[in-house]
Amino acid sequence: MSTRLRWYVGAVCAAGVLVLAALLPGIDLDRVEQVAGAVAVFAAFVVVGELVSIPIHDRNRVKELSVTATFAYGLVPLAGTGVAVVVFIVGSVTVDLVRRKGMVKTAFNAAQYVLALAAGGAVYDALGGGYQVTTATLPSMAAGGLAFMLVNHLLVSVVVSLDQGIPVLQGLRRDDLRLELGSSAMVLALAPVAVVVAERSLLLLPAMVVPLGAVFLASAGEIRAKAQQAVAEQDAERQRRLTEQEHEVVRRLQETDSMKADLISTVSHELRSPLTTIVGVFGILRVRRKRLSPTERDELVLMGIRQSERLHRMIEQLLLAARFEQAEGVASLEAARVELDATELIRQAGAEARARHHDRRIAIETNGALPVRVAQDAVVQVLGNLLDNACKYSPSGEPVRLSGIREGGQAVLAVEDGGPGIPVAERQRIFDRFTQLERHSQRRAGGVGLGLYIARQLARSQDGELLVVDPTGDRGARFELHLPLLPETTGS
Repeated sequence: MSTRLRWYVGAVCAAGVLVLAALLPGIDLDRVEQVAGAVAVFAAFVVVGELVSIPIHDRNRVKELSVTATFAYGLVPLAGTGVAVVVFIVGSVTVDLVRRKGMVKTAFNAAQYVLALAAGGAVYDALGGGYQVTTATLPSMAAGGLAFMLVNHLLVSVVVSLDQGIPVLQGLRRDDLRLELGSSAMVLALAPVAVVVAERSLLLLPAMVVPLGAVFLASAGEIRAKAQQAVAEQDAERQRRLTEQEHEVVRRLQETDSMKADLISTVSHELRSPLTTIVGVFGILRVRRKRLSPTERDELVLMGIRQSERLHRMIEQLLLAARFEQAEGVASLEAARVELDATELIRQAGAEARARHHDRRIAIETNGALPVRVAQDAVVQVLGNLLDNACKYSPSGEPVRLSGIREGGQAVLAVEDGGPGIPVAERQRIFDRFTQLERHSQRRAGGVGLGLYIARQLARSQDGELLVVDPTGDRGARFELHLPLLPETTGS
């Protein structure tokens, strides 16, 4: 270590000790006792966040983004700056010791976190923050988070500059500051959500892992793909000798790149929407609970339940799509096949759809038995998905039609609505992952664009096919699920 670096590290450590000593007497033990469970859960997330980081790729550089800040800064409004600092220190020191880092680096990291988090907490308190996260305190949380990020970036940039022997101002590059603020803001934005969710129910906190996990997987995959692309560019001669099979691998990697970009954009937006509503409901119930009538409270609770169910459906779709990508879903559905009459599945799907859409008329039409060998749940799920879409886009008063007929050696189960229909040019694209179409004036109803993709995969897992064909009337959309009839019944 150079003399300047030694003095700087010593000064930061000394300042950290003094700030910590000033914060400890101000800890509100009564408040800590009230939220002890939440503090323990947040502390566990802090340790895990220090161990698992999210790689962010920016201009041929990779930044390791830790989600620790979400839960460490979330402790400020939850239990106070003193508790947040103590938890942050314990998490940092524990992880550094596990990784066998030197004592000097361990002490500097702890002091750096003390100063950065204390600065954020001081700004939050100075702007009127308190133990409740409300709409009124969100600006103070944002300002405190900005102070936390800036101080942390400044402390790290200076120590890196001194260690590399470059001027400090040169180390404080604008690009680095932009990347630091942009990446840190992604995880800090979840801090108020984590606090509100923790105050409502600790059992809901694991749901926070879903968007963070999605960002982690997508970012890691993006970096791997870019690394492979860089190797390919450096070895152009070898690339020209690639076989057709290798070209197919490159094509699939490009598709994976596109899917990751869609995943980050779509999942972050769609998961945030119900989460925002849920948090808003909790906020209203918390702040105005004494002024709400029983009917208003019931409406808010029902709204929260509906958004929770919507969030659950989207997560289930993501998991099922992942199973199909790994061929696990197809194998399990193959084992579940039994011989049955497809007309019974039509009636079952229609009855379930009527229960979900009690204000919608669903007309069912069948013409004789349709013996098939399929997994019952798979076919009912395909029909249920198609019926839900038809009810969503068909105008009020227009019936949704569900029918089953025989065409040669196939059973054709069809769902038809009276909505705006699907352009011919889009009839294949709608089955792609993370794809949704705006149907004329119909407003997008949310989702991650996996419903029709999953439906087609389920159909193919039963040796069938899901198609979009011309409607029987002047307008609307018609989806047909083609399933092979049992051989002995074909043409009968």
